[in-house]
Amino acid sequence: MLNVFVDRNINLMKESLEPFANVVLFNGRELSNHDLIVGNADILFTRSQTKIDESLLKNTKVKLIATATTGTDHIDDEYLNNVRIPFYDAGGCNSNSVAEFVVFSILKWALEKRINLSEKKIGIIGFGRIGKLVARYSSLLGLAIFVNDPPLFTSNYNFPADTSYLNLEDLFAECDIITNHVPLIFSGKHPTFNLIGCELVKLMKPDALFIHHSRGGVVDDSSLLTQKNEKKLYLSIDVWNNEPDFNVELAYNCEIATPHISGYSYDGKLNGTLTLLKIFESFTGITPNFNFVLSEISKTTRKGIANFNSYGDLIDFINGSRKFTEDILNFKNMDCSSTGIKSKNFDLLRKNYPLRRECLSAS
Repeated sequence: MLNVFVDRNINLMKESLEPFANVVLFNGRELSNHDLIVGNADILFTRSQTKIDESLLKNTKVKLIATATTGTDHIDDEYLNNVRIPFYDAGGCNSNSVAEFVVFSILKWALEKRINLSEKKIGIIGFGRIGKLVARYSSLLGLAIFVNDPPLFTSNYNFPADTSYLNLEDLFAECDIITNHVPLIFSGKHPTFNLIGCELVKLMKPDALFIHHSRGGVVDDSSLLTQKNEKKLYLSIDVWNNEPDFNVELAYNCEIATPHISGYSYDGKLNGTLTLLKIFESFTGITPNFNFVLSEISKTTRKGIANFNSYGDLIDFINGSRKFTEDILNFKNMDCSSTGIKSKNFDLLRKNYPLRRECLSAS
């Protein structure tokens, strides 16, 4: 029987794979090379807290790895290619989860600043699955949409008619809302590490909304702190440099600050599990029990933005299901008295994150 190591935060994976495999659950940051060797691991299903590289996999017999996440910056692709271990991600599994948090951020900003969104512009950096969904919701909110995605632009991608393309400098200077949805890339033709630094942040309009829900290393923290008061920026940040050792000063200066849970809806997690189960079936030829996951996915109820008469009604509906206000308070009130305690509490908020259902439909 196959030995399958599964991050214990991948919902319903154990129930779905047994009795077709011997399932070993592990805590994301605690998995070791020794664990995999002693447990004779054949397959590894992980999340973003586990660094997948040679130090973890050397001398193991692991022959398949998949992550139940969209982000893959925890994966050493070059090493896996060299040792010929196939790797898969769950791209798109939590796109709507993140997009709902972006909508919540926009509405909270608009209500507090008494802003009419039909008079404002949003700049979307990265036009992948999440970026496209954010654009769709932005259109329904009445925003003018501007995008930036150099890889797509240079490939002659046909951007939607209701979007306009801008270079980064013009996007930062012209847009009232800026949100980024790019992967963390350190090298190559289009790196994103520290993509958004001091010079770009300086270009932002006073009272602009900046949403950062991609990966921590994409944005330079100090640039945001420097410009926060000078430009009166409104910050919504969910991802942090050096997680879980995040910048406490920046967190306290954000109007919206959360511990990397933007994509942590129950539906997003279920979609990730479903993707991994399909990968397992394709790789092994064994059909797992899909019923646990499919039954849970069917239980969600969604509404379109057109069903709401006001920003207030819409944000109340989102918050009633996703409870973002509660998440913000829990994060800002947690004990950060030392680096160790801060990091432990950051991970605990993610590990013990409550069941939250998605509620919006982009149709």
